[in-house]
Amino acid sequence: MGLVAVFIVFPISASARVSGPCSNCHTMHNSQNGQPNNFDLSATPNPVLVRGTCTGCHAQHTGGNVVTGIPQVYHTNATDLAGGNFSFVDGTKGGGASVTKGHNVHAAISALDADTNLSAPPGDEFSTGITNSNFTCGGQYGCHGDRSNTTSELSSIKGAHHANDSTIDGATVGTSYRFLKGVKGVENNDATYGWQNYSATYTNKYKGVNGPDADASKTSPGTNGTISGFCSECHGKFHGSGANGHGTSSAWIRHPTDILYPNSGAYAAYNPLTAYDATVPVAYTNPASPTRATAVVMCLSCHGVHGMDYADILRWDYSTMIAHNGGAASGTGCFKCHSDKD
Repeated sequence: MGLVAVFIVFPISASARVSGPCSNCHTMHNSQNGQPNNFDLSATPNPVLVRGTCTGCHAQHTGGNVVTGIPQVYHTNATDLAGGNFSFVDGTKGGGASVTKGHNVHAAISALDADTNLSAPPGDEFSTGITNSNFTCGGQYGCHGDRSNTTSELSSIKGAHHANDSTIDGATVGTSYRFLKGVKGVENNDATYGWQNYSATYTNKYKGVNGPDADASKTSPGTNGTISGFCSECHGKFHGSGANGHGTSSAWIRHPTDILYPNSGAYAAYNPLTAYDATVPVAYTNPASPTRATAVVMCLSCHGVHGMDYADILRWDYSTMIAHNGGAASGTGCFKCHSDKD
């Protein structure tokens, strides 16, 4: 996609609350110097006078992982942000194109339109109504914004970019972690490493809990506001307790999430606070004051979000996880936690 030639750059900040001239994001008539003023130069104006849709702003597919202060989830930069990168799906980055490498957001990138493997979210416990042809970035059939808003994708997130997000409490879209309604956490807003999971110091701190929420639904992650609870809005059968979840204790019937990461035996070999590994992140019961004893296994400990370079949006190549013969994969992926199987 082409970009408008001249921009006024936002102040460097990774906060979701935008700052700077209104014209950075808005256009009154989608016209400037005889050309469309949309980021992708589309002649079609967007609702609420913005210069791009979700993908038009955040998926510009340039060489920058941040473009004029806007974090990108579709780019060719060597460094990916914490949300991952749709470029792995179409093969413009990584080990080869595959629709299995990205979250199946309809029309996020054209390569995903060819994916007809999924007709509904795997493990869809709450009958979300999401299909491979209506899954959007936000709104009723998306992830960001208010999923109980049935008006439109942009309506579900309207105003959030201007909200005071100094406190992430999940009460509104603007005060929820990365505009995921109801989710709590601590966002990495560092001027240099913002939006990245760079190190134990410069990383997003995800909210977890020792025991999945019982009150999650297709529009709410539950009162605890965990990131795994949010994933359960669409993939509930992989998160909750009992027959539709991973059970309540070992022996597990699915890999558990929202449980404390054990600090003994084979698991003690990995301390994310002293030997951080961005390919195996954890959540914390209190993200504002993380400790090893309060580390929590979460969905994102294994999976990325928008796109990764491995099938099923995994953070590593699952096919190389060979028990007691780790080889080049030794100390990575599954073996980071299950060190006695390496």
